[in-house]
Amino acid sequence: MTSCPRTALEVNIDGVSDVTKESRSSTEVGIFGTGIQNEVGEYNCFLNVIIQSLWNLGMFRAEFLRTSTLEHYHVGDPCVVCSLYEIFTALSAASREVRKEPVTPSSLRIALSNLYPDSSFFQEAQMNDASEVLAVIFDCLHRSFAQSSSVFDTESSESNCTGSWDCANRTCIAHSLFGMNIFEQLNCFSCGLESRHMKYTSFFHNINASALRTMKVTCAENSFDELLNLVEMNHQLACDPEAGGCGKPNHIHHILTTPPHVFTTVLGWQNTCESVEDIAATLAALNTEIDISVIYRGLDPKSTYSLASVVCYYGQHYHCFAYSHEHDRWIMYDDKTVKVIGSWSDVLSMCERGHLQPQVLLYEKR
Repeated sequence: MTSCPRTALEVNIDGVSDVTKESRSSTEVGIFGTGIQNEVGEYNCFLNVIIQSLWNLGMFRAEFLRTSTLEHYHVGDPCVVCSLYEIFTALSAASREVRKEPVTPSSLRIALSNLYPDSSFFQEAQMNDASEVLAVIFDCLHRSFAQSSSVFDTESSESNCTGSWDCANRTCIAHSLFGMNIFEQLNCFSCGLESRHMKYTSFFHNINASALRTMKVTCAENSFDELLNLVEMNHQLACDPEAGGCGKPNHIHHILTTPPHVFTTVLGWQNTCESVEDIAATLAALNTEIDISVIYRGLDPKSTYSLASVVCYYGQHYHCFAYSHEHDRWIMYDDKTVKVIGSWSDVLSMCERGHLQPQVLLYEKR
């Protein structure tokens, strides 16, 4: 990621001095959470926000702490899963302390860097992308707990599909909590042919930030889930001529029979330093609740999810905003700093003032 010059407002996006900020955060950290270390030159923030986001997901936290004590295949040297477990154990211990010391992510940072010794991917003292490290953690969790079941397929009416699903192992918490087994098909509105069958597994619903805010301008009253669906409908393919189709453009239907426990949306931005206007327009499209049955067919109506955390960045620095059900407030995690923000509107205001671009949104099933 490229760096951007920061103004004083963007450095202190809450509008207070560093001294005041540190004083307030040291009091609040004892109640609302534990920070994670990021010393000068370490560039751990992209990893820290993902750790905090995963920790804030109650079901994942409980399942991961339980299953990671079981025998599993070690991925990497040191093992990525074991390293993440060490951090979760430290966060769990810190949650019982009155005055919490920041937890170090060094073991996980080293484990990730050792996965790619011949590239610059996740190397220490280098900046990386938060959504990419989340995908790698999911992959390591899958390889660790589902080593004997990497790919599976079904002999059924869907056997004419191209592609396959990734995992059938119930012990794989990556796929059981985050994975979406998706069917795609085109139903031609003109000739009636059903074609272009495909199936695949995805952890993320990817959306272009520019397309999202453009759709919001056009459909100002529509909710976030409706906007996601409208953007998807703009992605059209021709009715397959090789299958006897008419060749006319149609949108693809996405069918999801089993909803994930966590629905993850990743926003793609053209630049790491977007204009204030574009950031504000994108933030205006977001909601804290989403019904994924609006986007995917095959689900019960009102498959509602609540926003659990948002990963944002400005230039070369990441923040995480996580919702505390216990305190009914949003909390900001900025490396070792933990700060109470307040309501969702307060989060949006802080993002606008600080030029923070939302990237990864994790929604938990209600």
